[in-house]
Amino acid sequence: MVRPILIEELFELNNKLSPRFDGDIIVIDDIFKNYNDIFEICNNAVVEQWKTDNSDKARNFKDYYDCRLKLINNFPDYSKVALRLNTLIKILSHYFKENPNNILAEKKLEFNYFKHIKKDVPINMQHFPHFDEYYNVIFYIDKFENGGTALYEYADIVNREEQNLMYDVSKLKIKKLIKSKPNRCVIFNGSNLHGAYIENHNIYRDNWRINMANFLQSNAQEAWLPE
Repeated sequence: MVRPILIEELFELNNKLSPRFDGDIIVIDDIFKNYNDIFEICNNAVVEQWKTDNSDKARNFKDYYDCRLKLINNFPDYSKVALRLNTLIKILSHYFKENPNNILAEKKLEFNYFKHIKKDVPINMQHFPHFDEYYNVIFYIDKFENGGTALYEYADIVNREEQNLMYDVSKLKIKKLIKSKPNRCVIFNGSNLHGAYIENHNIYRDNWRINMANFLQSNAQEAWLPE
């Protein structure tokens, strides 16, 4: 069924948000007003193959599906874009002591989709840990409270997820495990080694793991958002 949407109306944030901060991670529950509509749209989307080198070694579409959906947010109401993103920027800047005027944000929305093809994947196999150069803002969309996001102690790792997204983390030490929950938003500094973490892989053999990721870059000369 075709369903037209206005991005900033669909992804409107709740009026009363209650962030929690533990020194490393901001957690905001019940982030979206229209979570159930967002889930229904995401759960019925057509998604395309994501990062793979298309060699014989690449495991995407062989062992698992790693896909993306992007909503470009063309011709938006910029006042509503600013309301959504400036809310997140203000929360981030308050807890992480960043200058909100120096944080760069994008209006597009990007969703990560993952599903196993194999059965009984061992728990030590997790999504490839990696570093980012910006703050990660992750919104958990699927309805399964199954793992979340792991923050690891530092390790020297070369990211080769274009060949195999799954990585043996048995030799890594988990510093914190951010629990997933439907309609939860978490914000953390991507310079921490981190990666998606799944407790029961078989749940995501029959179902899709879906989250949305925004990236807020600090130390930018100026933010794109209007005053």
